[in-house]
Amino acid sequence: MKLSQVMVLVGSLRKSLEDEDRRLINPSENSKVEFQNILNLCYPFLDEHSVFLNNARSLYRFSEIRRALDYIELLLKLKSEEKIIEEEGIFLNSAKDQLRQAGVAFQNQDFPGVSNKLNTCVELALKDVLEIPTTIKGIKTSNIIDIMISEKMGPTKYLEEVKKYVLLDNLVKHQGLNPIEVRAGMAITAVENLLKKLPKEPFFISEEIKEKIWKGIR
Repeated sequence: MKLSQVMVLVGSLRKSLEDEDRRLINPSENSKVEFQNILNLCYPFLDEHSVFLNNARSLYRFSEIRRALDYIELLLKLKSEEKIIEEEGIFLNSAKDQLRQAGVAFQNQDFPGVSNKLNTCVELALKDVLEIPTTIKGIKTSNIIDIMISEKMGPTKYLEEVKKYVLLDNLVKHQGLNPIEVRAGMAITAVENLLKKLPKEPFFISEEIKEKIWKGIR
């Protein structure tokens, strides 16, 4: 069972207890069974709180069970937030790190460095959303962006801005072109905006589009 489903059960039992006769000292037998079941379901998510869960098994009064549910609900919410942070931290994390490094290069007025970091950032971001292994090097980023734009995959307007302001790496490396400060700043902004608009998980891609994309990978 998922953590979110356990949280629903906690809320449901809380509502049932509120609807029961408050003049009674103990909740109904059904509510007691539901409470024990919730405790069982919580162990996989709250294993570090097993002592509390074990002690809660002996509770039987309305007030005691309600207080235990309050605490369980709080623990589950905290665990849910941790899970979200972990997932967001893994997905696009490498790309975000390159973006941060581009910001450092900009502060040091290392504009070719800004271009290098942003190109790497875009490449890593595309690998994440298109499920291209990071071990594969030398992907043709510009070609892949063209495919995504033509197939209306993702935030196409933001991809167009990235292509316009970021994909200068070859000029920087081979022709010694030093991007001016204003253009470097716009390039950083373009990538920041793109990362904000990308999904939190990879795109679903048809086999036809996959074939087009992989032709742009050497």
